[in-house]
Order: sequence, then C-alpha cells, then structure tokens
Amino acid sequence: MTLFDLLGFAKKANKMVCGMSNCLNAVIKKKAKLVIIAEDAGVSRKKLIKECELNGVPFIEFGTREQFIDRLGYDACYWAVLSEQMADAIQRELIKMKI
Repeated sequence: MTLFDLLGFAKKANKMVCGMSNCLNAVIKKKAKLVIIAEDAGVSRKKLIKECELNGVPFIEFGTREQFIDRLGYDACYWAVLSEQMADAIQRELIKMKI
C-alpha cells in the first residue's frame, strides 16, 4: 500500500482536509494529527509550519502538487489528517519509503 493509497482512504473517510485555510483551522483547533505539505508549495507554507510548531502538530513535506492532483483528484498543496490512526499509518509508511 502506498502513501497516496492511505491518503485516499483518509480523504474518503472524511478524516482529512485540504487547503491552507482548512489546515490552519484544524491545527489551531487541535484537530489535526499530521499535516502534509507539498514540496512545491508556495511561501505561505511558513505560516502553516509556524502554527504546527506552536501547536505541537507534526508536519512533513512530501510529494508535489501534480502528484496530489493525479492521485487524489484535488488541487491542493496542504493536507491535514484528522485521525490519529491514519496519521500513524502514514508516518509508518513514510519511514518504510525512506529505508
């Protein structure tokens, strides 16, 4: 199972939101368990990263905007996972990919 498969499951289960404002709201309201930022996201990423650091939410930079469009069907660079279990599964898959 790929990382994008896990992200697709999270999206279909309504355990993930996309877009800068939705992600910021999820982080500020302490609903986000993991934030994923596309590697080619713009300079506004700094604002989201700062909020993640302030609120203790882990974040990763992964993939490109084109990959998210192709695999998930959404034109977004910012994703917040709202489920602890999905966030753990995604982080485990990332560790496997880096090995």
